[in-house]
Amino acid sequence: MGVGILFGVSLLSIATVQAEQNKPSTNAPQLSLQLWSVKDDVSKDFEGTLKKIAAMGFQGIEFAGNFGPYQADPSGLKRFLDKTGLKASGAHVGLAQLGPEQFEKTVKFYQEIGCNKLIVPSDKRAGDPQGVKLLAQDLSALVGKLKPYGMQIGFHNHSVEMNSYEGKTYWDALAQNTPQEVILQQDVGWTNYAGKDPVLFVKRYPGRTVTTHYKSRLPLKPLSPPSGKSYTTIIGQDNIDWDALYQANVEVGGTEWIVVEQEEYPNGMSALESVEQSLRGLQAIIAARKAGSSRPVNALTASELANGWKLLFDGKSPQGWHNYGKSSIASAWRTDQAALQLDVAQKDGWQTLGGGDIVSDEEFDNFHLQLEWKLQKNGNSGIFLYVNEDATRFPYAWNTGLEMQILDNDGHADGKIFKHRAGDLYDLIAASQPAALAPGEWNSVDIVSEQGELDFYLNGRHVLNTRLWTDAWKDLVKQSKFSKMPGFGVSRKGRIGLQDHGDAVGFRNIKIRPL
Repeated sequence: MGVGILFGVSLLSIATVQAEQNKPSTNAPQLSLQLWSVKDDVSKDFEGTLKKIAAMGFQGIEFAGNFGPYQADPSGLKRFLDKTGLKASGAHVGLAQLGPEQFEKTVKFYQEIGCNKLIVPSDKRAGDPQGVKLLAQDLSALVGKLKPYGMQIGFHNHSVEMNSYEGKTYWDALAQNTPQEVILQQDVGWTNYAGKDPVLFVKRYPGRTVTTHYKSRLPLKPLSPPSGKSYTTIIGQDNIDWDALYQANVEVGGTEWIVVEQEEYPNGMSALESVEQSLRGLQAIIAARKAGSSRPVNALTASELANGWKLLFDGKSPQGWHNYGKSSIASAWRTDQAALQLDVAQKDGWQTLGGGDIVSDEEFDNFHLQLEWKLQKNGNSGIFLYVNEDATRFPYAWNTGLEMQILDNDGHADGKIFKHRAGDLYDLIAASQPAALAPGEWNSVDIVSEQGELDFYLNGRHVLNTRLWTDAWKDLVKQSKFSKMPGFGVSRKGRIGLQDHGDAVGFRNIKIRPL
């Protein structure tokens, strides 16, 4: 589709007021069903199937090209939807249908049925190095063409978009080369199948997961089931962390519609039976979150175990950690209230008597690290990565290890120093936005380092991205306070470290997933 083509068309009356798009919201998303899930039933009995979908408890449907007896009768379809209580949460629409010859007809049809989210289901250019940015241009052009009609364009991923491209993925390329208004309709099943974490994509692009496909598809890599557990492609019976995903959708993604899609029907169930089972599994997950059921502290869920996560702190002892350059952990690091806490009752210069920096017993190269930290008022600490524990050459963990800064930005003097604030890659790169909570509150961290690509997330916000070990990285180090430290930032495998900076700090839920 040509990017520069102008559409001179006359459509239905243009909406004069349009809600601000792609803003994260704490409102609960509505539940929809992608009709491709029950395509055979829809072909046999369109109206009867939609009535069954409504009776299950779905609030909407996403169309996939089949409109039953209403193929040429959008006003009749809208009346039927109103009778069933269903809304059109969106529709999968090919780019060709939005070309100059069909644009007017396509937009008019979807306007009449009350559908304002048009999602391109696939495009062969999405996994092509030369084509992906051309696709992004076409999607970007449609933003302006559809906006006057109160409509949004979006794109839906399969596994190919999760392949590596320019150090990240093709999905990242589409996201970063399209405006905020383009919906990133993540198909969670395909993301999981490709071995990627769907939660991180929601956090990386806030407000853009306006609709998302909740589909269970087991990963390409065979699972190692804990305790002999078997998995199916029913939501809640698989290895996907739906609770964490739902939380991210609500708090970060700006998700208005969760669209259930079922393409595999296990245990001899029919399509409709499988859909209903996935809906019940999803409803149970949502109900547990609404009831305030909290995730386990210092423990792994079944989905985390299945995905290869391991605990680095069990909440009971500091086992798995030792002081930098030592064989054991010092007495000031204590387990209290299910957290690994630094007791700063007695000072030793800028650190703590009986304290000091601690590091993990294990070394890691490619990983996804999660933890929570809580800091005293006016406090300072940090999380180290890739620590080289050659204490004879490097006296401190920070001589070699990269640091994600932990800080009370408002109370500590470093809060006034660029690249020294919470979430920064200390003295190297500033976080893109302030995201730390007040002293005394638990902050959540995700640190992902894979094949030299480093990402920081703080309290659900993607705050930093950089490439390690490149010429640009070396230049960055030369311009920092670490320029005269030959071991800094060069290790590609090392220990995780927690800093003693003389201020009370606690850590919990420390877990890691090797990538």
